Amino acid sequence: MIDDRRTLLKWLITGAGIAALDAAAGPSIKISQAKVYKVVVVGGGFAGATFARTLKRLIPNTVITLIEEYTEYFSGPLSAECLTGKRNEETLTFDYKKLVSEGINVVHERALTIDATQKVVKTPNTTHRYDRCIVAAGIDFDFDHIKGHSEGLADVFPHAWKGKDQLSALKKQLEEMPDGGTVLMSAPNTEYRCPPGPYERVSQIAEYLIAHKPNSKIIFLDSKERFPKQAQFELAWKQLYGYGTAESIITWIGAQQGGTVTELRPDTRELVCQAGAFKGDVINIIPRQKADLFTAANGLTGENGWCPVNTQTFESLKVANVHVIGDAADAHSLPKSAFAAACQARVCALAVYSLFNQLPLMTPEYMNVCFSLCGTHYAISVTVSYQQNPQTNKIDVISTNITPLDAPKTQYVSEVQSAYAMFNSMASGAFG
Repeated sequence: MIDDRRTLLKWLITGAGIAALDAAAGPSIKISQAKVYKVVVVGGGFAGATFARTLKRLIPNTVITLIEEYTEYFSGPLSAECLTGKRNEETLTFDYKKLVSEGINVVHERALTIDATQKVVKTPNTTHRYDRCIVAAGIDFDFDHIKGHSEGLADVFPHAWKGKDQLSALKKQLEEMPDGGTVLMSAPNTEYRCPPGPYERVSQIAEYLIAHKPNSKIIFLDSKERFPKQAQFELAWKQLYGYGTAESIITWIGAQQGGTVTELRPDTRELVCQAGAFKGDVINIIPRQKADLFTAANGLTGENGWCPVNTQTFESLKVANVHVIGDAADAHSLPKSAFAAACQARVCALAVYSLFNQLPLMTPEYMNVCFSLCGTHYAISVTVSYQQNPQTNKIDVISTNITPLDAPKTQYVSEVQSAYAMFNSMASGAFG
């Protein structure tokens, strides 16, 4: 039994997902029929949808209710291509029809409260009892760290880090910017969704400017001294966008060079940092982030704004019988990415299966695979394997494999195709 679950877990975390369950769950996993359990999932992104479909296959007679306010989910991964017109919004938009067809009860309402004593989740119109509640509520933003910024100004200076409307607003501003204009970007130095994401966006915008507004430039004011895959990104920028030369479309100013933004001046369209005041025709501020307000309202967040969990099961350390997965979870070394969220979802589903069947819990393994699209025919990647540490409750890095700096051109091209294949696999695993 333990060996079978270990094999299944390895298949799940490497992205085999639903296919692995279809192939192996039936013959290798003893499914509990003794009791009909009720599970409520709050949030229908990659984490919530993947969890619901995985657990439904592990224990088909479980009553699973997924509460998601919106009828469609808009993907963050690959959204940079949509921002610059290389991809249609429809390819990043998913509904929940497949989940419904598989017997998952999907409720399109906003979850309001968790009553941990009564084991009930309430929406404005319905009440849902649970044996286990899974919260995959995602992120919210903290605008206060930059003077002059506010949530209301996000419509004027869109972050485009969550939701279709924000992305569409930033795309429209890029399209309307005159040739010769300046795009300003900034990113925080704290944890946020998709650590390499801002630098992929810089790359995609630079490619867009070369094609459509060749006299324009993009300036990135960064609160970090270094950023993920920096050497690989900078090599791509040198090869594609003249980075490091007088003709470079991209200028990156890190924290050591005074790039930490401290103030937004809306009237003059300026970002202020130690390196100076920079004026932008388009200003894209990616704010600091924290767990969604639902988690804070229900006592799930810690002092750092994220949700502390038992990394073996992702059960909350604050509220019993409630698990937090995806970007909202404080999962230590695991980054906040769609692949990691799906991996957490599958580990959590197998843990809930074990808890319901009174089986020993495993020491789980995790994986994150991250592709960054630097240009139409140029992508880089990093693959990291992790192991949960029972003594520290941390998730330790076991191995890392990153695109080498001396990779042949054919590898960059093949990694583009691998990025698309991985996205299709994640989307299929979550939404069918």
